[in-house]
Amino acid sequence: MENDSRLRLSGFIFDFSDWDDTINLFAMKFHDKYNVYPNILLASDFTYKKIDLYAQKHPERIIKFDDEGNFKTIETSSDPYTGLSTFIAEDYELECCIDYDLQEGYFTLIFDETPDFSGELIIDEKKEETGIVYQFKKSA
Repeated sequence: MENDSRLRLSGFIFDFSDWDDTINLFAMKFHDKYNVYPNILLASDFTYKKIDLYAQKHPERIIKFDDEGNFKTIETSSDPYTGLSTFIAEDYELECCIDYDLQEGYFTLIFDETPDFSGELIIDEKKEETGIVYQFKKSA
């Protein structure tokens, strides 16, 4: 990898029932370290599948915005659920991207001023094809 100037912080999810709190904790550490919030979450496909499994235990927090900016939950939307694309907290949003080299439970937070999602950042192609974007809204 040539001269990668993106800010990074790695973490591990020990207990997937608290995955959102773990990611939020590391996002706060990231902010403390770099004075900016991360905007990209890298994890393996298997890690995202486990996150999705636990996220669905809180269906009221899985939302999808329509063209007018209103949102529906996974329960009220008629669109199929294909997985999360964004993690939303009060002060930041993380775009979920796949890194096939990361092992289960490991993730990397990145701040990239101008993400182009080329090279090692790979967005799930199923989500790109359908155009359906579900987001997980972190509770307070």
